[in-house]
Amino acid sequence: MKLAIITITPRAQKLAEKIVDELADDPTVIRVDIFNKNVKQTLKNIFNSYDCIVGIMATGIMVRNICGLLKHKIKDPAVLVADETGEHVLSLVSGHLGGGNDFAVKIANLIGADPIITTSTDLNHKLGVDTLARRYLLSMDDPSKIKTINTALINNERVELGVTPDFDFLLENTEVKESYNGFISSSNEIEASYGNTELFLKPKKLVAGIGAKKGVSGETVIHAVEKAMKILGLPLRRLNWIATGEMKKNEPGIIDLSLKLRLPLEIISKDVLKNFKHPDCSKSDFVMQKFGIFGVCEPSAFIAAGQGSELIFKKTAFHGVTVALAVSKN
Repeated sequence: MKLAIITITPRAQKLAEKIVDELADDPTVIRVDIFNKNVKQTLKNIFNSYDCIVGIMATGIMVRNICGLLKHKIKDPAVLVADETGEHVLSLVSGHLGGGNDFAVKIANLIGADPIITTSTDLNHKLGVDTLARRYLLSMDDPSKIKTINTALINNERVELGVTPDFDFLLENTEVKESYNGFISSSNEIEASYGNTELFLKPKKLVAGIGAKKGVSGETVIHAVEKAMKILGLPLRRLNWIATGEMKKNEPGIIDLSLKLRLPLEIISKDVLKNFKHPDCSKSDFVMQKFGIFGVCEPSAFIAAGQGSELIFKKTAFHGVTVALAVSKN
């Protein structure tokens, strides 16, 4: 997630800095920027460049300034509001698809605040189908059907959830079990249905970009990837693809990872890595000195996930293994 924090007062600025410090070691937060004052112009400039915007200010100020910027809940970034004393964090916009509710809870836990969530599914202890899609990286064929499915959930109506054999882990999830009547389907897509309403959810391609020191064991590599997935709140089985640079194509630990998980291993050529540029990719002077490129795991993940893909887990080292995760656009 790319996060922007907007402040007005010195006290708000101090709270913003605390949030940044608390998120410094969170690999799921790709970037955090703080903006001070000039709320209206700042929002105009950054609204479509961040996944989540936190305003540490009065709710009314944020509401008045985002009204003209909102387009649709499937496109708008999550917008949160926190008071400058750090007592409350309100999920204001895009609580489900944008991840605002989950992120409000995360920030509230970091600063000792109370998260304020107002969406009906959450208040009725149901897992909205749009939240399900975001958490498990699924695209939806017709978002206009979300309302019908979620309304049925709120009213404790029977909502069916047919999952593919590869996603049977969903049926073990407590929130899923409490919200849906789940079953294994023969379809190649996940389907949420209520009455005549059928919403199809298609898994996006999730790629683990891997870098490793020479001679690292397969067990160490698997443990690294498993730990990264756990931080994302996803089971290892949700992973679709593995990618690395050609300089690591014969590394036994990476090959072993592919074989044990029965996942394709894509080797990205050195020339492609060298020419790849993305603002979310970090740069390593050590890797540049050794291989003539700025990085391996992040660009490999991006390239294998395809054009328009998004980095959701930045380069993180685990005992000689670096892992980054990217997800396809659709």
